[in-house]
Amino acid sequence: MKATDKGGFAAHQVNVKLLDYCLALAEQERPAFALCTQEGWLISTNSAWGSQPQTLVNLMCLMELQEAGFRHRSVETEHVIRNLLHDADDLRKLKQQSESAVILDQTRAQQALEDLVVQAIQLRASDIHLVFQPSVATLAFRVHGRLVSRVERGREVLAAAIAAALNTRSDDFHELFDEQRLSSASISLTVVHDDQPKQLRLRVQKSPTRSGFAVTMRLQYEQQTMLSLTELGMPVDMVDSLTAMIRSGHGLILIAGPTGQGKSTTLAAMNLVIPAAHKVISLEDPIEIIQPRIEQKPVLADHPDLNFANMVKVALREDPDVISISEIRDSATAKAAYTAALTGHLVSATVHAHDCLGVIQRLLDLGLSGAMLAQPGVLQGILAQRLEPIPCNSCRVTEAAEKSDITCTRCLGSGVTGRRWRGELLSLDDFLRAAIRNENLAECQRILVTRGWPSLASTKPLLASHQRSAEETSCV
Repeated sequence: MKATDKGGFAAHQVNVKLLDYCLALAEQERPAFALCTQEGWLISTNSAWGSQPQTLVNLMCLMELQEAGFRHRSVETEHVIRNLLHDADDLRKLKQQSESAVILDQTRAQQALEDLVVQAIQLRASDIHLVFQPSVATLAFRVHGRLVSRVERGREVLAAAIAAALNTRSDDFHELFDEQRLSSASISLTVVHDDQPKQLRLRVQKSPTRSGFAVTMRLQYEQQTMLSLTELGMPVDMVDSLTAMIRSGHGLILIAGPTGQGKSTTLAAMNLVIPAAHKVISLEDPIEIIQPRIEQKPVLADHPDLNFANMVKVALREDPDVISISEIRDSATAKAAYTAALTGHLVSATVHAHDCLGVIQRLLDLGLSGAMLAQPGVLQGILAQRLEPIPCNSCRVTEAAEKSDITCTRCLGSGVTGRRWRGELLSLDDFLRAAIRNENLAECQRILVTRGWPSLASTKPLLASHQRSAEETSCV
């Protein structure tokens, strides 16, 4: 929209806000050829000044209402003015088309992400895995602990979907999307599944690879349903022992297991045991299961104020009976949880560890000493659990079958129809506390073996007749 060198208005930009008005003047029965620039110039033909001075005065008044105002007037030929007007109009239309294309591309990218999430929901997947190569993207879903439906998809659409979602739907992604940068963020999303809106959050981890980048998205649902300890499939004797620990009203009770083994669901089930007269503060990142009577507080792990360790201190000032921590992941949180238990509160939390003794080692690694953990009344018990796959009886998928194109309508080719609970519960006594005080986990192991303690390695999965798949209610 730049003017020519003629008339002394080189490199001026046509005022787009007054462009339609000027085009209308040029196309009327008695045309008046004039244009306005962003810099405040009014350019017209000699004949327009002679035959339609009032029209040009009106145009000058309109310019005064603009930011640049009216500064100067100049004369140019009809041919030059007409070309400038038409060029400006063509450029404006081209820009509008480009903006429409961008909006369309964003809409397509948004739809691509929503379709991906709906597909994951239909498969009952806990995670979506994407690996981007130079020309294609490989897609897979983790269903009941297994990667299924590995297919190749168009790279550009899926990459645009991830970029658009991070840039427009994430509250904690504060950088430009770069395929070769390591980044993590969360995306809030509402999709329609079975004609019902479903709210969820995607926890996104992106990292570079040798020839592209990889994205893992964990699906975190906001759930309304809570299961009891018995409904999870926990053995009755274990439910009784764990219930007794909870109702004692003090000490630290920890739930251990790898990612995706239902720890958050068990943590919520434990809260059902707590009497209604008690105040329970639950610190969660993110809030997944809506729990009646529980004061649930969102936590941001890396936030300077809203992190777990600081929020435990805040909770202690709010007169709680019970503090529930969705994960102990650092030294500060471990020490805050210990302090809360030491002051007579009941504290429940999850820890990423292989088994019960692994939890003790993890706490030692996080800076709690054996003497601290062996303090009477502090560490009450540890529960370690797994969700074991339930084989699909309809297709009985084997390793060989998994490599074929066989698709079962019941398990959708995953080979499993759900998962069932299996675990070990460690209740501390004086003998175990003495071994922990000396930080002698081998001695702990010897004592437990001597007693015939039912460990994860020795127990078999229990499938209660009323049990639902824990995967359907929790992905963490």
